[in-house]
Amino acid sequence: MSHAKLVIGNKNYSSWSMRPWLLLKAFDIPFDEINIALYQDNTAEKLGPYSPSLKVPAFLHSETTVWDSLAICEYISEQLLEGRGWPINPKKRASARSVCAEMHAEFPFLKKEWPMNCKASVDLFVSEKLEEEIARIDAIWSCCRRKYGAGGDYLFGKFSIADCMFAPMAICFRSYGAKLSMEAQRYADTLLANPHIQDWIKQGRAEEESVSMSNVSNMF
Repeated sequence: MSHAKLVIGNKNYSSWSMRPWLLLKAFDIPFDEINIALYQDNTAEKLGPYSPSLKVPAFLHSETTVWDSLAICEYISEQLLEGRGWPINPKKRASARSVCAEMHAEFPFLKKEWPMNCKASVDLFVSEKLEEEIARIDAIWSCCRRKYGAGGDYLFGKFSIADCMFAPMAICFRSYGAKLSMEAQRYADTLLANPHIQDWIKQGRAEEESVSMSNVSNMF
């Protein structure tokens, strides 16, 4: 197998970078990690050789380049995991893909008002729209755990791409004091106890770069 490279941004802020990184770590896939600090004067220059979009993450494997976190996770599952990135059961897999696509495309207020920040620990104002989005994620977590969670502690039982996509939300909810249902909070605690997620948070907190909140929201 050709050695893979994953290009990521600041671990403290870049939730999109975290998602494929976590999948690779969870399934013990070897890869070279290339860290590029975002929103610096030379960021575009450094990203140019790796990412056609000049954004992170980007994944390089053999002669293939994939960008966008969900596309990267799909590629890793297909090419490196024989499909094991998704649940095996067709109903579980269909639901997992649906909630991942929703996480990827929706929740604009959450992404803008509560961007990931591993160092943050503060209760922030919750607007009506933001409250609705938090409630929707709570419902996704609770419903998936009840319907599909048998066989493990993760969203669909065993760890999958779905958990990668929602892991940054567990960090955001803890950072900003979200109030969750008991079932959703139990799942958030499961994510936060994952050793790879703990490692990401530790490294993110150790970073010295500081980025403005307006730019952080673009990293989600």
